[in-house]
Amino acid sequence: MMHRHARSLALAVLLVLGACGQGQEAADPTGPTTTSEPSATPTVQDVMELEKFAPLEPGTYYIDPDSDPSTPLRVVYEVPFEGWSQWFGALKFAGDGQVMINITTVVNVVRHGCRDHSWADPPVGPSVDDLAVALEELAPFRVTSAPRNVTMYGYRGKYLELTVPDLPVEGGDFAGCVDGSLSSWVAPIDVAEGEGGAFHGYTAEPVEEFWILDVGGTRLVIETNYSPASPPEDVAEMRAILDSIRIEP
Repeated sequence: MMHRHARSLALAVLLVLGACGQGQEAADPTGPTTTSEPSATPTVQDVMELEKFAPLEPGTYYIDPDSDPSTPLRVVYEVPFEGWSQWFGALKFAGDGQVMINITTVVNVVRHGCRDHSWADPPVGPSVDDLAVALEELAPFRVTSAPRNVTMYGYRGKYLELTVPDLPVEGGDFAGCVDGSLSSWVAPIDVAEGEGGAFHGYTAEPVEEFWILDVGGTRLVIETNYSPASPPEDVAEMRAILDSIRIEP
């Protein structure tokens, strides 16, 4: 009788051990766990520290739009696509033209976009409205969307749209214009480089969009430049970069 009980007890122990073994296999440590190491914070690269026109690796970038390290304003944005290049924003060459985003604080405009690239004197006033009016009146550009009130990225300002006038083009230059180019607005980086450095990244028939925002008293300008002939996928990428912008005042 005792032998029969001993055999029964031994069998019960083996069954329990087997069940425990199966439970351990179900909790395989190589499977998903409830704890994990925190992911690394993405690197945010100062785009102006890169070589001019250097290819941009897909990632997160920022720019100090007023080129003044003593002020806290900076703009952070994502460039998740291949094919974009360094710029004070981002630039993509497309055929004979380009698609670009400029992020800056415009301080002035030229006297005439074609015939006189000297800077307006007195310079444009400091308000959002001052710059919107100056751009609206800047010859020979054509206004295709008059200045209107907008809220963008949580800040109020003005939106307007310009386009290049119908000027004769010879060998890629605008015939009859100073240095064969059109110029328009002046950024802080142009001030550092001296008069004559106003923005002149125009080709025939580009569309130029401006969001002029008041960010805590600083006039921030986000501008796009592209052509109706630009590849639709490039314009879509540009819009995605715009949508990713975060302003850190």
